Amino acid sequence: MQFEEWDANLKSTCGHYDSVPGPGRRTVNGHFTAFTMCGLDVANLACDIDRIDRTHDGIRRDETEYLFLLLQLSGSTSIEQHGRQATLAQGDFYLLDSTRTATLRYECTPAHILSLHLPRASILLESEGRLRIGEALDAKTAAARRLHRCFRERHSRPDTDPEFLFDLARLAFSTDPGSCDAGMASSSKSRFELAVREMESSLTRPELSLAWLARRVGISERQLQRDFLARGSSFVRLLRDRRLRLAAEIIDVAFRAGRALYITEVALAAGFRDLSNFNRAFRSRFGCTPSEYAVRIPRRQCETGIRTLS
Repeated sequence: MQFEEWDANLKSTCGHYDSVPGPGRRTVNGHFTAFTMCGLDVANLACDIDRIDRTHDGIRRDETEYLFLLLQLSGSTSIEQHGRQATLAQGDFYLLDSTRTATLRYECTPAHILSLHLPRASILLESEGRLRIGEALDAKTAAARRLHRCFRERHSRPDTDPEFLFDLARLAFSTDPGSCDAGMASSSKSRFELAVREMESSLTRPELSLAWLARRVGISERQLQRDFLARGSSFVRLLRDRRLRLAAEIIDVAFRAGRALYITEVALAAGFRDLSNFNRAFRSRFGCTPSEYAVRIPRRQCETGIRTLS
């Protein structure tokens, strides 16, 4: 397979990830196909390239955010992300965050991987900020065996609710509550990252506010506000953006699974309490109403539509 074709397939399926061939090579010994599982996209890729890079430029160019659940079918992959390194052996799983720079190394040795595209906001919701993103999940663990079973049964159970997969992924990659990043808020950067993680896992909490978040992180409200402002944002602006991303994911997942939704359901599930405010914010963010957004989703296996209030 020509390298240019393989790289184009990677970008069209997974986003702006830059693959690098081996020295002097313009072909790839492998393949790149895609299928759906519970209404979610899965990339099936085999290669013997040098590496795949996720850069800041690639992150900026991609509108949709994912956690890619990687399953190593054969060979190995060495992954660097967020200051951590992990090596996947056959049968291991890994959560790759599309909002972080990363390098996946193969060093021209054959490897075969499945990559399940999990909507990032939906997975982080209710995770309480404790997901082992950037760490390998050993194939021998009970959690990995449950995930393996789900992949094996994808053909016999095509109508499985994607929410089941979300819960399974959260459970598999959850950390011990007692190990929650003690002392992480020692710098502005780490405080901000911790605050965003707490926000993303609590988007539907009615008590979510700047003061509540500051208490969760363990700093003053004024200091947390400064951390937001230092990055050209604010608590309110970032919260609205994260809730709107979640709303878009809810619509996308429901349509791919063949479920119909009321707009009020979407708004409440994303943490909005006022329907008119939700509609205005959604149009401002995506340039269309929730109903119009749904129409743009590739239909694949769904024939239902989003319902408006009667």
